[in-house]
Amino acid sequence: MTEIYIEGQKLDISKEEASLLTYAIDDIKDFSSRNTTFSKTIVLPGTANNNKLFGSIFDVKIQNPYTPANDNVGTNFNASVGASCLIFQDRLQVFKGTLRVLEVIIDNGQIEYEVSVFGELGGLVAALGNNMIDELDFSAYDHVYNAANVTGSWENINGSGYYYPLIDYGEVSTDKIDYDIKAFRPAFYVREYIEKIFAQADYSYSFPLADTQRFKNLIIPNNQKRFEKRTSVLLYVYTTSGYRLIEKTVTPPPKNITYDTTAVLGSFTASGSNGIFTYTGSDTLQTFFNIEHSIRLLGQFFTFSFKLLKNGSVIYDFGDVYRSSEDEVTFGLQVSDLPVQVANGDIFRIEVDVNNTGGGLGTYYVDILESIWTINSPNDVYADINVGDTITVNDTIPKNISQVDFLRSVVKLFNLYIYEDRLYPKKILIAPYVDYYDLNPSGVVDWTYKVDRSKPIRLKPMSELNSRFYNFKFKQDSDYYNDLYRKTYNENYGDYVYDSLYEMANEKTELEIIFSGTPLVGYSGVDKIVSAIYKLNNSVEEKTAFNIRILQAKKITGVTSWDILNGVSILHTGTTYGYAGHYDDPDAPANDIHFGVPNELYFTLATGAINVTQFNVYWSPYMAEITDKDSKLMSCYMKLNNADVFGLDFSKLIYVDGSYWRLNKIEDWNATEPDVCKVELLKVINTIY
Repeated sequence: MTEIYIEGQKLDISKEEASLLTYAIDDIKDFSSRNTTFSKTIVLPGTANNNKLFGSIFDVKIQNPYTPANDNVGTNFNASVGASCLIFQDRLQVFKGTLRVLEVIIDNGQIEYEVSVFGELGGLVAALGNNMIDELDFSAYDHVYNAANVTGSWENINGSGYYYPLIDYGEVSTDKIDYDIKAFRPAFYVREYIEKIFAQADYSYSFPLADTQRFKNLIIPNNQKRFEKRTSVLLYVYTTSGYRLIEKTVTPPPKNITYDTTAVLGSFTASGSNGIFTYTGSDTLQTFFNIEHSIRLLGQFFTFSFKLLKNGSVIYDFGDVYRSSEDEVTFGLQVSDLPVQVANGDIFRIEVDVNNTGGGLGTYYVDILESIWTINSPNDVYADINVGDTITVNDTIPKNISQVDFLRSVVKLFNLYIYEDRLYPKKILIAPYVDYYDLNPSGVVDWTYKVDRSKPIRLKPMSELNSRFYNFKFKQDSDYYNDLYRKTYNENYGDYVYDSLYEMANEKTELEIIFSGTPLVGYSGVDKIVSAIYKLNNSVEEKTAFNIRILQAKKITGVTSWDILNGVSILHTGTTYGYAGHYDDPDAPANDIHFGVPNELYFTLATGAINVTQFNVYWSPYMAEITDKDSKLMSCYMKLNNADVFGLDFSKLIYVDGSYWRLNKIEDWNATEPDVCKVELLKVINTIY
């Protein structure tokens, strides 16, 4: 007896309806894929119960409200969202996942629902949809950008929080010993990205590899051209302490109003403390200036003038103040929402001038009691982050990267099997191929006597399925060192090409991930090894936006004393730095996050093992097995009962006719009336490589 439940409520099914389910863990013909359980179309009758559970969606006049937090059933049913589904055969659970309504058929008043079911992995992909990683909530880590938080992040590299790696983004160091603080941008951990992706999709998971220190070290650095935040406030400076700007002098010079607090510099730079601000943003913007002054004057027969200048020319005149008496006076000057266009390199200042109009030189002075200057954009724009700014960290996360693509690339990088927990709803299990299979002889399942010998058994050499060359690729990028490496070696930094030696197969199969490789660079006479991501234009460094990267983090100690600078000011001096690169340690590497050993290093390696790559650790046993000369893919028919499917575990080796096999796929198993079904198995060549 077959029973189907959605959101815990039982559906009516036709007695003659067959539920053909396919269970899969891998696809040898597409070695980078990972599959899930799915069904062929199931047709359900339009009974009163089913109509109620499906929210009477056959009625085109009905518009039911939908609340995502409630069960997807009844009046809350939404056909565009999967409903949790369980299928039982003779009280044994043979399926757990998601049901979706594909089509409603109305024929002479009779209603039928065509539905399909997908395993939890398919439900996870549907739940993620087109969500982007910058939609994940990292706001708990918003913080002030300063040297203390930069260096403090190096102390606890443990898979969560923020980390400030030293990356040579270009234009951040003149001697490659000392670095401006702009060489440090917050990175976040791969482990926490994965946690937040699953939580946002309302799924749980078990991933033991993520709890290892090596995985906890993995970070995703900021990849913007400039270190920027999203804001409508481009400049906010003020002084409230009061000071004397001008006092009696024979030839009173014009002076700029200066500010003791630069709360927001954004895309402006301040020329010391002389009240001059230069716009460094790349975009030309229409902005609005708001300026307020509280000023105290004293003087007789003097004219005091206040002007806003752009590139040396007056763009707003606050007006002249003529003093005919020596009485001290306090007054205010202001302008609101003054439209001003700003372009890269524009220089702004507010100038105060004093002119003697006759009557001799008396006593005079100009005191700035308070001054506030704000420059706003009508819409949010990206502006430079400066020391002292509070960083909204979500603004620094790589843009236009889908959560699905992010997970898929991590799966490919570590050759992960990602599959459904058989018992717990919406729970995903994750393990690398090298850890997935149970090699204990006591765990082997004997299916020798389940083979239907009346049907053909097909054995296909893997050479007939696979290619000659397998290209494990990082995504191409155009920064200087990636471009140099590709032009020199005709491949991307971090790539690896595996040759199966199949003489009759000439095709090339590619496995590409969204991340780009990141060359490490050492500079002459410097003992810090850094990831360098910039362009060169006539030998001059230029910052550049770049493709998303994945790096390993580590605090490196014992280097020559160096400084973190803010312009010419020293913010920190130390003998440690926050490293990030494809090796776990640039001085003595023990592993590499890239697929292949580089043909060339751009630094001098002292010692270490550079062959412990992602391919050698996570892919080589798999590739050795599927490309071995004796490797075979067997397709046969077996009679599997409910208990076989209920206890189905792809990690268990299958014993058939004196050989061990890995189970790849069970195709079209009839959940209603179990009968023979097609089974695909891969011959085990070695259990240990």
